[in-house]
Amino acid sequence: MNFRWTLLTTLALVSLSTSPARAAVTVAVMPVQGVNLTEGQCDAIGVLFASAFARETNVAVASPLDTRPVLAEARTSLAAAARLGVFEYIELQAVQLGSKTTLDAVRFSKEGKEVFHSQVTGYGLDDMQGATARLAHALAWAQPAPGRPEAVVPDYLPAAPAGPKPYPAALGLKSAIIFPVARGRSFASLMSLQFDARIGPRTSFAEVGAGFAIPSTSAPGSNTIEMGGVFAEFGGGVYLSEGGVAPYVGGGVSPRIWIVTTPAPGIGETTGATCTVHGQAGVTFTRDSRARIYSELRVSQYVIGLTNDVSTLGGTTVASSTYYPTEFSLHVGIGW
Repeated sequence: MNFRWTLLTTLALVSLSTSPARAAVTVAVMPVQGVNLTEGQCDAIGVLFASAFARETNVAVASPLDTRPVLAEARTSLAAAARLGVFEYIELQAVQLGSKTTLDAVRFSKEGKEVFHSQVTGYGLDDMQGATARLAHALAWAQPAPGRPEAVVPDYLPAAPAGPKPYPAALGLKSAIIFPVARGRSFASLMSLQFDARIGPRTSFAEVGAGFAIPSTSAPGSNTIEMGGVFAEFGGGVYLSEGGVAPYVGGGVSPRIWIVTTPAPGIGETTGATCTVHGQAGVTFTRDSRARIYSELRVSQYVIGLTNDVSTLGGTTVASSTYYPTEFSLHVGIGW
C-alpha cells in the first residue's frame, strides 16, 4: 500500500511540474510490437492496455495511437518519451501462437532504466481485455500478474480426464515360508515361490497366482510329514488407508496337487488334489510406485483333507485317517 501511494504522489507531482502542453500526459505506452498479429490487432491491444493502466494508476496515459507518430520521428522509445515529456514509458510485445497470445510488457523510467517486467497469456482476442487488465495491474504495482479466472477458460482447451486415473496392475513374484500344524502330527516347514498378479483399482485388488512349494529337510528317523507340490491361488484384498504405505486384508482359495510323505516305517507316499481357504493381512510399502513391494501374514485351512498310505503287517496297504492341517505363513512379494 505504501508503494502505491508513493507512486501516485510522484506521478501527480511530475504531472503538475510538466509544461502545459504535456501536463495531462504522465506515462506513454509505445506501439505494440506484434508477431502473427495485424497492425489493427496490435493497436487494439495497446489501447486496451493503456486504458487499463490509466484506471490502475489514475494518471493520464498516452496510448499507442498517440505515441506512434512521435516514435516514427524519434526512432527510439527513450527519445520519444523525452519528446513527450513523460515520467515513464512502457513497451509492449504480443506474440500469437494458435489460440494463445502472450503479452510481455516492460516499464521504463524516463532515463530508460527498467522499473518492472511482467507477462500474461490470453486465449484468443476475446480474452485480451482481461489479459491487458491483469498485465496493467501487475505493471502498475510491481507485483506478479494475478491468475486468470477459471470462469473464462475457453471450451476448446483439453478437458480433464473423466474419473480417476487407471491404477496399473502389478505382475511379479512372491515367496513364502509355511508352517503346517495338525493335532497329533508333526510337519516339516515349506518354502514356496510363485508368480503373483494383483489387478484392480487403487483401493482394492484381485489376486491370481501359481507356483510350487518344497518341504524343508526332516531329521533322519523322525515321523515328520513332508509335503509339497504345485498350486494356484485366487483371491483379493481391500486397502484400509489412502496412504502410499497402506495395510490391507483379504482372502482366497488355493487348489493344489500335493505330494505327502512320512519317512516312518510302514507309511508311504501319496499324491492327490487338495484345497485350502485363507485369510490374510498385509502391508504394501510402495503402493504408488511402479515397483510395489508387499508383505503379508496368512492363515490357511485345508478344506480337502490329506491321507497317507499305511502298510499293515499282512502286506496290505490302507489309507490313514483324513486330517486337515492349518498353515501359518509369511509372504513377501514384488510386482511391476
